[in-house]
Amino acid sequence: MILIDGHSLTLKEIEEIGLRYQCVSISDPAVSLMKQSSSYIEKLLSTDEIVYGINTGFGKLSNTIIPMDRLSELQENLIRSHAVSVGDAFSEDIIRAMMLIRMNTLIKGYSAIRFETVKLLQDLLNQQIYPWIPQFGSLGASGDLSPLAHLALILMGEGYVMEAGKRVSSAEKLTRLGLNPVSLMPKEGLALINGTSLSSGWFSILLLRTRNILYAALSALLLSLEAHGACKAAFSGLIHTVKPHSGQRMLAQIISDSLEDSQLIDSSGRVQDPYSFRCIPQIIGPILDIFEYAKNVNQIEINSATDNPLVFPEHNQVLSGGNFHAQSIAFPADFLSIALQVLGEISERRINHLLDPNLNSPLSPFLAKDPGLQSGLMIMQYTCAALVSQNKTLVFPASATSVPVSGNQEDLVSQAPNACFKLESILKNLSQIISMELICSAQALDQRGVDKAGRVARGIYQKVRSKVVYATADRSLSDEIMSLSAEVISGSFSSLLPFDII
Repeated sequence: MILIDGHSLTLKEIEEIGLRYQCVSISDPAVSLMKQSSSYIEKLLSTDEIVYGINTGFGKLSNTIIPMDRLSELQENLIRSHAVSVGDAFSEDIIRAMMLIRMNTLIKGYSAIRFETVKLLQDLLNQQIYPWIPQFGSLGASGDLSPLAHLALILMGEGYVMEAGKRVSSAEKLTRLGLNPVSLMPKEGLALINGTSLSSGWFSILLLRTRNILYAALSALLLSLEAHGACKAAFSGLIHTVKPHSGQRMLAQIISDSLEDSQLIDSSGRVQDPYSFRCIPQIIGPILDIFEYAKNVNQIEINSATDNPLVFPEHNQVLSGGNFHAQSIAFPADFLSIALQVLGEISERRINHLLDPNLNSPLSPFLAKDPGLQSGLMIMQYTCAALVSQNKTLVFPASATSVPVSGNQEDLVSQAPNACFKLESILKNLSQIISMELICSAQALDQRGVDKAGRVARGIYQKVRSKVVYATADRSLSDEIMSLSAEVISGSFSSLLPFDII
């Protein structure tokens, strides 16, 4: 059981809850804060004060005053009207992360939502009941309104939940579980949907996938350096001390330490290597820095109050602002997409060097056992080139565009969910590119002599060989690439590296 308090949620806890089904409990101080803010709204409604989203319409309709006896209807209509997303449903891990982060936001005590409403969300998460939420509908404007509305529907006993891969009526599911839907009180509907929980939940899961892929990418480049007989001088601490970017220095040290006991390094007779080998710290080091930046931004976001308006009982104020805006997620998601495209590109370049007979001496052409009669791994580079090319089409920043909505009231939107969608596609392609580099470098090491490689490289090699056997004859490698890609995404390569980079 993981305790959440609205202030200290971590990416590691999102991993435990989102991917490993740990249950969630809410701290007692957070419960008290929720009760305090919801009571404040009750008192406010006993006056004649007009407050956005509580007794007014929404967005462009914010100047419309709603009668007291229709305030619950206002909140429920808000949920129903906003649940218009389309497309395939989100995966379970993203939904769990979204539900968790929404809870963590609401329990901060600035959203004026009742504990009873959040408790139902907690019960659903802990019993592994997930809303059916289509992927497309949010601009990250006024938060993730449409996806979160699909979540709020099931709290009202409407909409759909997922069961055994199919969508079923939430009312039917709640009845079977003995759970009662809630009638939304003033402010609660807006509190449930007005925030960045889908964007930050999606981004959190993608950060976890990125971490796993980075470990696999480091494993692949270590194998490739060994197979290439690379020059170790490029990783000397003296070089990287005089350009002391943290990611660059760290990566150069990791590579230098990992190659220390290799008999293959410096065996080529070359004075220097191509950039895709020689400049690894300068190219991939900044990717590690960008990843660290993205994690730090996300850490702030998942512990923030992203509702509007926000309730400050201790200051006797309800303030309307823009914390729902997801620009803080859109930018790092776009930055990371650009960086990871380069990670795939440098991987493809190393693959090409290991295969091309004009570049890969003393290895066989295309790493074939019988070149000419066999094509070896030639076409693997074609597939990598296709994936790299597709990733290049995906890196145009979603955050560089905006389509005004709500009668121009919401006139500049973040596009954070679209940035996450592109990042997810890039990560999938990248996992396959990295898998192919692992296969090619393992094949090359077989020709160079695995026993001459360093200890770290031998461990990585054995992992690859547990999924993909040496190609003594031409065969289709598609299934083996996909199998290894699943290992890359799962994070199984992280345990093979004797250091913690992330």
